[in-house]
Amino acid sequence: MKRSSVPRIAISIALVLLSVGGFAMAATTTTGSMSDSASLVWTTSTGGAIDGVLVPGERQSTTVYGENTQASGGTSWYSRSMDLNTAPRTFGQYNVDSFKMFTFDGISQNRTGKASSDEFIGIDTMGRPNSSPATIDPFVKPGTFPAYHNEVNAGSAFDLEQGSLMTQARTRTITPRADVPVTLDYIVGLQGMNEKPAVGAASAFIDGHLEEGGQDTCGKTMDVVFSDESTASGLIYRFDKSMLYESGPTLSVF
Repeated sequence: MKRSSVPRIAISIALVLLSVGGFAMAATTTTGSMSDSASLVWTTSTGGAIDGVLVPGERQSTTVYGENTQASGGTSWYSRSMDLNTAPRTFGQYNVDSFKMFTFDGISQNRTGKASSDEFIGIDTMGRPNSSPATIDPFVKPGTFPAYHNEVNAGSAFDLEQGSLMTQARTRTITPRADVPVTLDYIVGLQGMNEKPAVGAASAFIDGHLEEGGQDTCGKTMDVVFSDESTASGLIYRFDKSMLYESGPTLSVF
């Protein structure tokens, strides 16, 4: 049996950068009003100016993140961590990693509180035809990856009178080898408090547009558009959604 590698959606970005890391955390317990927001736009390139025009062999990636939580008239328990690492990341590691937990009670003791929490994570990767670096798999040989332009986004929105939610948003766009895929991983969960259902509305989505050229041309040979959204409102006993996008070379066995 012969094994050979066939680049399918070959979108791995392997960059040589100085490592830059950052970590932020917010935590609060409040009766009354609270708010928290965060935003990130991070673009990097293997060469050339970051102007949307790629020189031969160049690869470019952009990660966008945004979060906004507001609450009033109730009791809030809120924590959020955010980690940014611009070094190449391998399996199980991420360039952007955000984790949020938010519990809100706007009903107890005859309150009429309201809370909202929105989040967005997106990656945009593009590249001209380029040669792949070596991998740790002896059956995956270096080759030429085609031109590509892929955009994937995910997010959630919650409007609550009472409930407890968590979200985790993670992306990997800089990898050390061609066999480590570009990744967007987004998880959300909502449940009630004190064995009661959550009260309010919840939604979560993922969408994307994937474009790829041939091995030796920038002409488009593949175009994929996809989307998926889930919503719930009223008394919500459980709302869970896990969304994962990966893009890199695949191995075919003959």
